[in-house]
Amino acid sequence: MKSRVFRVAATAVAVASLASLAACGSNGSTSKASGPVSMEFWGWAPGYDKITAQWNAAHPDVKVTFKQIPSGGKGGYDQMTNAIAAGKAPCLGQVTYNDIPQMVVKNALMDITPYASGDTGKYLDWTVAASSAGGKTYGIPVDTGPMALYYRTDLFQKFGITAPPATWDEYAADAAKVHAADPSVAFGTAPQDAYDMAGLSWQTGKPWFGTQGTAWQVSIDNPGTQQVAKYWQDLKDKQEVMNNGNAWDPNFDKASEAGKVATFVNAAWAVPGITGDLKDLSGKWAVAPMPTWTTGDKTSANSGGSATSVLSGCKTPKQAEQFAAFLSSDPDAVSTGITVGGLYPASKAGLDNPLLSQPNPYFGGQKIYDVFKQSAANIPTTWVVGPTFGQVEADYSDAIGKSGLPQATTTVQQKTVDKIKSLGLSVTGG
Repeated sequence: MKSRVFRVAATAVAVASLASLAACGSNGSTSKASGPVSMEFWGWAPGYDKITAQWNAAHPDVKVTFKQIPSGGKGGYDQMTNAIAAGKAPCLGQVTYNDIPQMVVKNALMDITPYASGDTGKYLDWTVAASSAGGKTYGIPVDTGPMALYYRTDLFQKFGITAPPATWDEYAADAAKVHAADPSVAFGTAPQDAYDMAGLSWQTGKPWFGTQGTAWQVSIDNPGTQQVAKYWQDLKDKQEVMNNGNAWDPNFDKASEAGKVATFVNAAWAVPGITGDLKDLSGKWAVAPMPTWTTGDKTSANSGGSATSVLSGCKTPKQAEQFAAFLSSDPDAVSTGITVGGLYPASKAGLDNPLLSQPNPYFGGQKIYDVFKQSAANIPTTWVVGPTFGQVEADYSDAIGKSGLPQATTTVQQKTVDKIKSLGLSVTGG
Protein backbone atom coordinates (compact mmCIF):
# COMPACT_ATOMS: atom_id res chain seq x y z
CA MET A 1 0.00 0.00 0.00
CA LYS A 2 1.34 3.42 -0.91
CA SER A 3 1.92 5.82 1.93
CA ARG A 4 -0.51 8.71 1.85
CA VAL A 5 -0.02 12.30 3.00
CA PHE A 6 -2.91 13.58 5.12
CA ARG A 7 -3.32 17.27 5.95
CA VAL A 8 -3.31 16.58 9.66
CA ALA A 9 -3.42 19.98 11.29
CA ALA A 10 -1.54 19.21 14.44
CA THR A 11 0.34 22.24 13.26
CA ALA A 12 2.28 25.21 14.43
CA VAL A 13 -1.06 26.93 15.09
CA ALA A 14 -1.58 24.94 18.25
CA VAL A 15 2.03 25.14 19.30
CA ALA A 16 2.97 28.70 18.41
CA SER A 17 -0.26 30.16 19.75
CA LEU A 18 0.36 28.53 23.10
CA ALA A 19 4.07 29.05 23.25
CA SER A 20 3.95 29.50 26.98
CA LEU A 21 2.41 26.04 27.37
CA ALA A 22 4.02 24.05 24.63
CA ALA A 23 7.51 23.92 26.00
CA CYS A 24 7.13 20.19 25.55
CA GLY A 25 10.49 19.63 23.98
CA SER A 26 12.43 18.78 27.08
CA ASN A 27 10.24 19.53 30.10
CA GLY A 28 13.46 19.70 32.04
CA SER A 29 14.04 15.99 31.55
CA THR A 30 17.04 14.32 30.02
CA SER A 31 17.97 10.73 29.42
CA LYS A 32 20.76 10.21 31.93
CA ALA A 33 19.92 6.74 33.18
CA SER A 34 23.00 4.74 34.14
CA GLY A 35 22.06 1.16 34.85
CA PRO A 36 18.75 -0.66 34.68
CA VAL A 37 15.80 1.48 33.65
CA SER A 38 12.21 0.95 34.75
CA MET A 39 9.30 2.62 32.98
CA GLU A 40 5.54 2.35 32.99
CA PHE A 41 3.30 2.29 29.90
CA TRP A 42 -0.40 3.10 30.05
CA GLY A 43 -2.77 2.04 27.28
CA TRP A 44 -5.87 0.06 26.39
CA ALA A 45 -5.24 -1.80 23.13
CA PRO A 46 -5.47 -5.60 23.33
CA GLY A 47 -2.07 -7.22 23.03
CA TYR A 48 -0.02 -4.36 24.47
CA ASP A 49 0.67 -6.43 27.59
CA LYS A 50 2.08 -9.23 25.45
CA ILE A 51 4.21 -6.86 23.35
CA THR A 52 5.57 -5.37 26.58
CA ALA A 53 6.55 -8.86 27.70
CA GLN A 54 8.32 -9.42 24.37
CA TRP A 55 10.27 -6.21 24.89
CA ASN A 56 11.25 -7.14 28.44
CA ALA A 57 12.49 -10.55 27.33
CA ALA A 58 14.80 -8.95 24.78
CA HIS A 59 15.85 -5.89 26.84
CA PRO A 60 16.74 -6.92 30.40
CA ASP A 61 18.24 -3.50 31.18
CA VAL A 62 15.07 -1.56 30.31
CA LYS A 63 12.02 -2.98 32.04
CA VAL A 64 8.59 -1.70 31.01
CA THR A 65 5.48 -2.38 33.07
CA PHE A 66 2.15 -2.16 31.24
CA LYS A 67 -0.95 -0.80 32.97
CA GLN A 68 -4.37 -1.26 31.40
CA ILE A 69 -6.46 1.92 31.55
CA PRO A 70 -9.78 2.96 29.99
CA SER A 71 -9.57 4.17 26.42
CA GLY A 72 -8.63 7.82 26.15
CA GLY A 73 -12.10 9.20 25.61
CA LYS A 74 -13.45 7.04 28.46
CA GLY A 75 -11.11 8.50 31.05
CA GLY A 76 -7.64 7.37 30.06
CA TYR A 77 -6.41 10.84 29.11
CA ASP A 78 -7.73 12.31 32.35
CA GLN A 79 -5.73 9.70 34.23
CA MET A 80 -2.61 10.68 32.27
CA THR A 81 -2.97 14.43 32.77
CA ASN A 82 -3.85 14.03 36.44
CA ALA A 83 -0.78 11.87 36.95
CA ILE A 84 1.38 14.45 35.17
CA ALA A 85 0.04 17.21 37.44
CA ALA A 86 0.81 15.05 40.48
CA GLY A 87 4.33 14.25 39.27
CA LYS A 88 3.47 10.56 39.09
CA ALA A 89 2.96 10.03 35.37
CA PRO A 90 4.16 6.99 33.45
CA CYS A 91 6.80 7.49 30.80
CA LEU A 92 4.62 6.14 27.99
CA GLY A 93 1.01 6.48 26.97
CA GLN A 94 -1.25 5.38 24.13
CA VAL A 95 -2.73 8.42 22.37
CA THR A 96 -4.97 8.36 19.30
CA TYR A 97 -4.11 10.59 16.36
CA ASN A 98 -7.30 12.57 16.96
CA ASP A 99 -6.13 13.43 20.46
CA ILE A 100 -2.44 14.26 19.97
CA PRO A 101 -3.08 17.98 19.26
CA GLN A 102 -5.15 18.46 22.42
CA MET A 103 -2.57 16.61 24.50
CA VAL A 104 0.15 18.88 23.09
CA VAL A 105 -1.96 21.92 23.97
CA LYS A 106 -2.22 20.54 27.52
CA ASN A 107 1.59 20.21 27.66
CA ALA A 108 1.13 16.50 28.34
CA LEU A 109 3.50 15.12 25.68
CA MET A 110 7.25 15.41 25.24
CA ASP A 111 8.92 16.42 22.02
CA ILE A 112 10.85 13.27 21.10
CA THR A 113 12.24 14.55 17.80
CA PRO A 114 15.90 14.10 18.86
CA TYR A 115 15.29 10.43 19.60
CA ALA A 116 12.76 9.57 16.87
CA SER A 117 14.39 11.25 13.86
CA GLY A 118 15.92 8.00 12.68
CA ASP A 119 12.69 6.03 13.02
CA THR A 120 9.96 8.13 11.43
CA GLY A 121 10.79 7.00 7.90
CA LYS A 122 9.57 3.53 8.83
CA TYR A 123 5.94 4.62 8.99
CA LEU A 124 3.26 5.83 6.61
CA ASP A 125 3.74 9.54 5.97
CA TRP A 126 0.30 10.57 7.15
CA THR A 127 0.69 8.77 10.48
CA VAL A 128 3.97 10.59 11.09
CA ALA A 129 2.20 13.88 10.34
CA ALA A 130 -0.64 12.88 12.64
CA SER A 131 1.86 12.19 15.44
CA SER A 132 3.52 15.57 15.05
CA ALA A 133 2.83 19.22 15.82
CA GLY A 134 4.70 22.29 14.68
CA GLY A 135 7.40 20.19 13.06
CA LYS A 136 8.06 18.25 16.25
CA THR A 137 7.43 14.57 16.88
CA TYR A 138 5.09 13.68 19.76
CA GLY A 139 4.52 9.98 19.17
CA ILE A 140 5.54 6.88 17.24
CA PRO A 141 2.69 5.65 14.99
CA VAL A 142 1.33 2.20 15.80
CA ASP A 143 -1.72 1.50 13.66
CA THR A 144 -4.38 2.92 11.38
CA GLY A 145 -8.13 2.34 11.27
CA PRO A 146 -9.26 1.58 7.70
CA MET A 147 -13.04 1.11 7.83
CA ALA A 148 -15.24 -1.64 6.41
CA LEU A 149 -18.67 -3.23 6.73
CA TYR A 150 -18.93 -6.20 9.10
CA TYR A 151 -21.99 -8.32 8.29
CA ARG A 152 -23.72 -11.55 9.28
CA THR A 153 -23.76 -13.98 6.35
CA ASP A 154 -26.42 -16.16 7.97
CA LEU A 155 -28.81 -13.24 8.53
CA PHE A 156 -28.24 -11.96 5.00
CA GLN A 157 -29.21 -15.38 3.70
CA LYS A 158 -32.24 -15.53 6.00
CA PHE A 159 -33.56 -12.18 4.73
CA GLY A 160 -32.71 -12.76 1.08
CA ILE A 161 -29.85 -10.27 0.83
CA THR A 162 -27.61 -11.75 -1.84
CA ALA A 163 -24.64 -9.36 -1.54
CA PRO A 164 -23.41 -6.79 0.99
CA PRO A 165 -24.63 -3.26 0.14
CA ALA A 166 -22.15 -1.37 -2.01
CA THR A 167 -23.75 2.04 -1.47
CA TRP A 168 -25.50 3.79 1.38
CA ASP A 169 -28.70 3.77 -0.67
CA GLU A 170 -28.47 -0.01 -0.90
CA TYR A 171 -27.72 -0.17 2.81
CA ALA A 172 -30.90 1.79 3.57
CA ALA A 173 -32.93 -0.42 1.21
CA ASP A 174 -31.62 -3.56 2.90
CA ALA A 175 -32.38 -2.07 6.31
CA ALA A 176 -35.98 -1.42 5.24
CA LYS A 177 -36.27 -4.96 3.86
CA VAL A 178 -35.10 -6.54 7.12
CA HIS A 179 -37.32 -4.28 9.21
CA ALA A 180 -40.37 -5.18 7.12
CA ALA A 181 -39.66 -8.89 7.57
CA ASP A 182 -38.81 -8.75 11.27
CA PRO A 183 -38.92 -5.42 13.16
CA SER A 184 -37.03 -6.98 16.07
CA VAL A 185 -33.86 -7.26 13.94
CA ALA A 186 -31.74 -4.13 13.54
CA PHE A 187 -29.83 -3.89 10.29
CA GLY A 188 -26.96 -1.98 11.88
CA THR A 189 -25.82 0.36 14.64
CA ALA A 190 -26.20 4.14 14.73
CA PRO A 191 -23.24 6.46 15.41
CA GLN A 192 -22.95 7.20 19.10
CA ASP A 193 -20.23 9.80 19.47
CA ALA A 194 -17.66 12.00 17.79
CA TYR A 195 -15.41 9.06 16.97
CA ASP A 196 -18.23 7.40 15.01
CA MET A 197 -19.27 10.65 13.34
CA ALA A 198 -15.69 11.54 12.45
CA GLY A 199 -15.08 8.21 10.74
CA LEU A 200 -18.32 8.36 8.76
CA SER A 201 -17.80 12.02 7.87
CA TRP A 202 -14.19 11.42 6.77
CA GLN A 203 -15.55 9.45 3.82
CA THR A 204 -17.32 12.56 2.47
CA GLY A 205 -14.04 14.42 2.02
CA LYS A 206 -15.29 17.32 4.15
CA PRO A 207 -12.90 17.85 7.10
CA TRP A 208 -13.97 19.25 10.44
CA PHE A 209 -10.95 21.51 10.87
CA GLY A 210 -8.52 23.52 8.82
CA THR A 211 -6.03 26.32 9.25
CA GLN A 212 -5.68 29.71 7.62
CA GLY A 213 -2.54 31.51 8.63
CA THR A 214 -2.48 31.35 12.41
CA ALA A 215 -6.22 30.75 12.77
CA TRP A 216 -8.10 27.51 13.17
CA GLN A 217 -11.09 26.96 10.91
CA VAL A 218 -13.96 24.94 12.37
CA SER A 219 -16.38 23.34 9.91
CA ILE A 220 -17.92 20.42 11.79
CA ASP A 221 -21.36 21.56 10.64
CA ASN A 222 -20.52 21.07 6.97
CA PRO A 223 -22.58 19.50 4.15
CA GLY A 224 -20.74 16.18 4.39
CA THR A 225 -21.29 15.75 8.11
CA GLN A 226 -24.92 16.86 7.80
CA GLN A 227 -25.40 14.29 5.03
CA VAL A 228 -24.10 11.61 7.38
CA ALA A 229 -26.17 12.93 10.31
CA LYS A 230 -29.46 13.09 8.40
CA TYR A 231 -28.90 9.65 6.86
CA TRP A 232 -28.38 7.90 10.18
CA GLN A 233 -31.05 9.91 11.98
CA ASP A 234 -33.55 8.74 9.35
CA LEU A 235 -32.59 5.10 9.99
CA LYS A 236 -32.88 5.70 13.73
CA ASP A 237 -36.29 7.32 13.39
CA LYS A 238 -37.50 4.31 11.39
CA GLN A 239 -36.06 2.02 14.09
CA GLU A 240 -34.06 0.14 11.47
CA VAL A 241 -30.77 0.43 13.37
CA MET A 242 -30.03 -0.05 17.04
CA ASN A 243 -29.05 2.88 19.22
CA ASN A 244 -25.94 1.22 20.61
CA GLY A 245 -22.29 0.91 19.78
CA ASN A 246 -20.49 -2.14 18.45
CA ALA A 247 -17.51 -4.41 19.14
CA TRP A 248 -17.00 -4.54 22.92
CA ASP A 249 -20.43 -3.01 23.64
CA PRO A 250 -22.35 -5.46 25.90
CA ASN A 251 -25.69 -4.40 24.39
CA PHE A 252 -24.39 -5.06 20.90
CA ASP A 253 -22.96 -8.42 21.98
CA LYS A 254 -26.28 -9.46 23.49
CA ALA A 255 -28.17 -8.47 20.36
CA SER A 256 -25.64 -10.28 18.16
CA GLU A 257 -25.90 -13.48 20.14
CA ALA A 258 -29.66 -13.34 19.76
CA GLY A 259 -29.44 -12.79 16.00
CA LYS A 260 -30.89 -9.28 16.32
CA VAL A 261 -28.29 -7.18 14.50
CA ALA A 262 -26.99 -7.81 10.98
CA THR A 263 -24.15 -5.34 10.38
CA PHE A 264 -21.93 -2.65 11.79
CA VAL A 265 -19.42 -0.26 10.21
CA ASN A 266 -16.08 0.09 11.92
CA ALA A 267 -12.32 -0.15 11.57
CA ALA A 268 -9.87 -3.05 11.39
CA TRP A 269 -9.22 -2.82 15.12
CA ALA A 270 -12.80 -4.01 15.79
CA VAL A 271 -11.85 -7.56 14.79
CA PRO A 272 -10.85 -8.65 18.34
CA GLY A 273 -14.13 -7.31 19.69
CA ILE A 274 -16.02 -9.71 17.46
CA THR A 275 -13.74 -12.72 17.65
CA GLY A 276 -13.17 -12.37 21.39
CA ASP A 277 -16.66 -11.54 22.64
CA LEU A 278 -18.73 -13.51 20.12
CA LYS A 279 -16.87 -16.80 19.90
CA ASP A 280 -20.06 -18.78 19.29
CA LEU A 281 -20.71 -16.84 16.09
CA SER A 282 -17.55 -18.02 14.38
CA GLY A 283 -18.15 -18.56 10.67
CA LYS A 284 -21.18 -16.24 10.62
CA TRP A 285 -19.43 -12.89 10.19
CA ALA A 286 -17.76 -11.52 7.05
CA VAL A 287 -16.17 -8.23 6.00
CA ALA A 288 -16.97 -6.12 2.92
CA PRO A 289 -15.93 -2.66 1.71
CA MET A 290 -17.58 0.26 3.45
CA PRO A 291 -20.66 1.38 1.48
CA THR A 292 -20.13 4.55 -0.54
CA TRP A 293 -22.30 7.54 -1.39
CA THR A 294 -21.97 7.06 -5.16
CA THR A 295 -22.27 3.89 -7.25
CA GLY A 296 -18.88 2.71 -8.46
CA ASP A 297 -16.97 4.81 -5.96
CA LYS A 298 -14.36 3.20 -3.71
CA THR A 299 -13.87 6.02 -1.21
CA SER A 300 -13.47 4.72 2.32
CA ALA A 301 -12.49 6.28 5.64
CA ASN A 302 -10.26 5.98 8.67
CA SER A 303 -11.42 5.65 12.26
CA GLY A 304 -8.92 5.80 15.06
CA GLY A 305 -5.37 4.62 15.07
CA SER A 306 -2.88 5.42 17.81
CA ALA A 307 0.67 6.46 18.54
CA THR A 308 2.83 5.70 21.53
CA SER A 309 3.81 8.98 23.14
CA VAL A 310 6.31 9.93 25.82
CA LEU A 311 4.54 11.82 28.58
CA SER A 312 5.85 15.03 30.10
CA GLY A 313 8.21 14.49 32.98
CA CYS A 314 9.67 11.20 31.74
CA LYS A 315 13.29 10.95 32.93
CA THR A 316 14.33 8.43 30.29
CA PRO A 317 12.83 9.66 26.99
CA LYS A 318 15.49 8.00 24.85
CA GLN A 319 14.68 4.54 26.20
CA ALA A 320 10.97 5.33 26.08
CA GLU A 321 11.20 6.17 22.37
CA GLN A 322 13.13 2.94 21.78
CA PHE A 323 10.31 0.96 23.34
CA ALA A 324 7.75 2.86 21.29
CA ALA A 325 9.66 2.09 18.08
CA PHE A 326 9.87 -1.59 19.07
CA LEU A 327 6.13 -1.77 19.66
CA SER A 328 5.44 -0.34 16.21
CA SER A 329 8.08 -1.95 14.03
CA ASP A 330 9.55 -5.12 15.55
CA PRO A 331 8.23 -7.97 13.37
CA ASP A 332 7.15 -10.11 16.32
CA ALA A 333 5.53 -7.14 18.05
CA VAL A 334 3.65 -6.23 14.86
CA SER A 335 2.46 -9.84 14.55
CA THR A 336 1.19 -9.78 18.13
CA GLY A 337 -0.58 -6.50 17.44
CA ILE A 338 -2.33 -8.02 14.42
CA THR A 339 -3.34 -11.32 16.01
CA VAL A 340 -4.32 -10.07 19.48
CA GLY A 341 -5.23 -6.44 18.92
CA GLY A 342 -6.47 -6.39 15.32
CA LEU A 343 -4.01 -3.54 14.74
CA TYR A 344 -3.53 -2.65 11.09
CA PRO A 345 0.15 -1.59 11.03
CA ALA A 346 1.32 1.96 10.46
CA SER A 347 4.81 0.68 9.70
CA LYS A 348 5.57 0.24 6.02
CA ALA A 349 7.30 -3.09 6.61
CA GLY A 350 4.40 -4.22 8.78
CA LEU A 351 2.04 -3.96 5.82
CA ASP A 352 3.91 -6.91 4.31
CA ASN A 353 3.43 -9.04 7.42
CA PRO A 354 2.34 -12.51 6.23
CA LEU A 355 -0.50 -12.56 8.77
CA LEU A 356 -2.28 -9.92 6.68
CA SER A 357 -2.57 -12.33 3.75
CA GLN A 358 -3.84 -15.37 5.63
CA PRO A 359 -7.45 -16.66 5.71
CA ASN A 360 -9.23 -15.97 8.99
CA PRO A 361 -11.10 -19.05 10.29
CA TYR A 362 -13.52 -16.97 12.37
CA PHE A 363 -14.65 -15.13 9.23
CA GLY A 364 -15.28 -18.34 7.32
CA GLY A 365 -11.77 -18.47 5.88
CA GLN A 366 -12.05 -15.01 4.33
CA LYS A 367 -8.85 -13.01 3.84
CA ILE A 368 -10.33 -10.05 5.68
CA TYR A 369 -7.23 -7.88 5.50
CA ASP A 370 -7.54 -7.75 1.73
CA VAL A 371 -10.65 -5.64 2.40
CA PHE A 372 -8.83 -3.39 4.86
CA LYS A 373 -5.93 -2.98 2.44
CA GLN A 374 -8.35 -1.76 -0.23
CA SER A 375 -9.98 0.53 2.32
CA ALA A 376 -6.66 1.99 3.43
CA ALA A 377 -5.75 2.79 -0.18
CA ASN A 378 -8.97 4.77 -0.68
CA ILE A 379 -9.08 7.06 2.35
CA PRO A 380 -9.50 10.77 1.47
CA THR A 381 -6.41 12.85 2.18
CA THR A 382 -8.34 15.92 3.30
CA TRP A 383 -9.01 15.16 6.96
CA VAL A 384 -7.65 17.64 9.49
CA VAL A 385 -7.29 17.01 13.22
CA GLY A 386 -8.25 19.88 15.52
CA PRO A 387 -6.90 20.89 18.95
CA THR A 388 -9.94 20.05 21.13
CA PHE A 389 -11.16 16.59 20.20
CA GLY A 390 -11.90 15.65 23.81
CA GLN A 391 -14.37 18.53 23.99
CA VAL A 392 -15.84 17.58 20.60
CA GLU A 393 -16.34 14.03 21.83
CA ALA A 394 -17.98 15.05 25.10
CA ASP A 395 -20.29 17.55 23.42
CA TYR A 396 -21.29 15.18 20.63
CA SER A 397 -22.10 12.36 23.02
CA ASP A 398 -24.22 14.71 25.11
CA ALA A 399 -25.99 16.41 22.20
CA ILE A 400 -26.83 13.24 20.26
CA GLY A 401 -28.96 11.97 23.12
CA LYS A 402 -30.75 15.29 23.53
CA SER A 403 -31.46 16.49 20.02
CA GLY A 404 -30.56 13.93 17.37
CA LEU A 405 -27.63 13.86 14.99
CA PRO A 406 -28.29 16.87 12.70
CA GLN A 407 -28.92 19.33 15.51
CA ALA A 408 -26.08 17.81 17.55
CA THR A 409 -23.73 18.59 14.70
CA THR A 410 -24.78 22.25 14.70
CA THR A 411 -24.48 22.44 18.48
CA VAL A 412 -20.99 20.93 18.51
CA GLN A 413 -19.85 23.37 15.83
CA GLN A 414 -20.53 26.40 18.04
CA LYS A 415 -19.27 24.77 21.22
CA THR A 416 -16.01 23.90 19.46
CA VAL A 417 -15.50 27.47 18.26
CA ASP A 418 -16.14 28.71 21.79
CA LYS A 419 -13.72 26.19 23.28
CA ILE A 420 -10.89 27.07 20.91
CA LYS A 421 -11.42 30.78 21.64
CA SER A 422 -11.22 30.04 25.36
CA LEU A 423 -7.74 28.61 24.79
CA GLY A 424 -6.58 31.94 23.39
CA LEU A 425 -6.38 30.64 19.81
CA SER A 426 -7.61 32.43 16.72
CA VAL A 427 -10.59 30.68 15.16
CA THR A 428 -13.16 31.11 12.40
CA GLY A 429 -16.35 29.24 11.67
CA GLY A 430 -18.78 30.29 14.38
